[in-house]
Amino acid sequence: MRILVISPIASHPQNQGNSARIFTIARQLQAMGHVVHFLYYPLEGLTAQQREEMSGCWDYFHSLPCDLPNTERTLGEFYGIDDWYDPRLGEYAAQLHERWNFDAVLVNYVWFSAVLDSLPESVFKVIDTHDVFGDRHLRFKEIGLVPEWFFTTVDEEKTGLRRADLVIAIQSEEALYFDNLLNGSNTKVLTIGHAIPPRFSHHTEGGEIAVVGYLGSGNPFNVSSVTAFAQSIQLVPELFEKYRFLLAGSICDRIGNLPPFAVMGRIDDLDDFYRTVDIVINPMNGGTGLKIKTLEALSFGCETTGTESSFAGIRVQQSSRPAFSDFSDMLNGLFSSKLSHLSAKDAKATAMAYNSTCAVGLKLLSEAISAFPRGIA
Repeated sequence: MRILVISPIASHPQNQGNSARIFTIARQLQAMGHVVHFLYYPLEGLTAQQREEMSGCWDYFHSLPCDLPNTERTLGEFYGIDDWYDPRLGEYAAQLHERWNFDAVLVNYVWFSAVLDSLPESVFKVIDTHDVFGDRHLRFKEIGLVPEWFFTTVDEEKTGLRRADLVIAIQSEEALYFDNLLNGSNTKVLTIGHAIPPRFSHHTEGGEIAVVGYLGSGNPFNVSSVTAFAQSIQLVPELFEKYRFLLAGSICDRIGNLPPFAVMGRIDDLDDFYRTVDIVINPMNGGTGLKIKTLEALSFGCETTGTESSFAGIRVQQSSRPAFSDFSDMLNGLFSSKLSHLSAKDAKATAMAYNSTCAVGLKLLSEAISAFPRGIA
C-alpha cells in the first residue's frame, strides 16, 4: 500500500516527543511493507541536514515552503481549527495523489486535518492526534501558565476529527474522549501508544548518594513542573545527604541554572544519561497526551517514579505503586524513608508489555488501511 504521511513537524532529528512519535509510526508502517511518502510542511524550518536525513529515510520525501496565511486567533480567545493550515498544502497533496494514487493518508495533528478534504473518498483518511486540543488552554491555566501553541474549542476539534475515517489516540484516556466526541459519526477511534525499542542498559554502580535524574524537552509543562519540584526540595536540605540531582535535555536551554540540579545540557547519546542515574523522575504537574519521557526511562530499564499524570496511559506491571496522585503527593512521599518507585525489573516488564500493546494497535491500523474499499480514485 502507498501511504502519504503529512506532518508540520520534521521526523528528523527525534529530539522531542512529537518528532519521535511521527518517526516511529511512519517507520513502523514502512517496516510492515507499506511505501511511505513523507510530506513535510516546515512549520519549524528545514535544514539541509534534515532534508538529507528525511530523504534517505522515507521512500519518497516531499516538502514545500512554509507560508502560513493566518496564525491569528479567528475565534477570539481560541484558534479556529484551520488557523494554522495552509491551503497550498492541500493543493500539493492532491497533485501528489494524482501521480501516485495513495491508498491512505495519515496527517499529524487535528489542526492540519483540512488537507484530508483535498483528497477523494477512495483514500483512507487517518489523523494521528498526538494530544487533545479542544480546551487545551485550560490545562495551562490550571497550573498558572499562559496558554501556548495551538488550542481550540471542543466543537472545532470535533469538526477536524470528523474529516477522517480513523482517529488515532495516543493513550486510552484520550481514546474515550474522542469516542464520546465522535459518537454518532462514521469516524472510528483506535489507540496506538508510542512504542520505544528496549535499550536496557547496564547501570553504572553508584555510590552512597543516589543520583536522581530528569531528562526532557523545554516545553512549558516540563519547565513549570521541574522548576516547582526543584524549589520544593530545596526546602528539605537533609535530602542532599541521600540524593544528588541531575538535569539533562533541551529543558536546560529554557531553565539554565536550577539548584539543586546539576545541569548536563543537551546530550548526544541518551545512554550517557540513563547509565548515570539511579532513579529517573517525572514530576509532571498537569499536561495532556502521553509522557514519552516516562516511556523512554522504562525502555532503558531504569528505576522510575513520578506523578500519576506522568504515567497516564501506561499500565504498570507491578503491585506497588510507582506514581503519586499529584504533585503535592509526590513531594510528600517521594523522599520518605522508603522511596516508592518502579524497580528496574518491573520497568523492563512494563516497557515490554506496553510495546506489545502498541504492536497490536499498529497491526489493526495496517489491516484497516488494507481493508478499506477503494472504489474509483
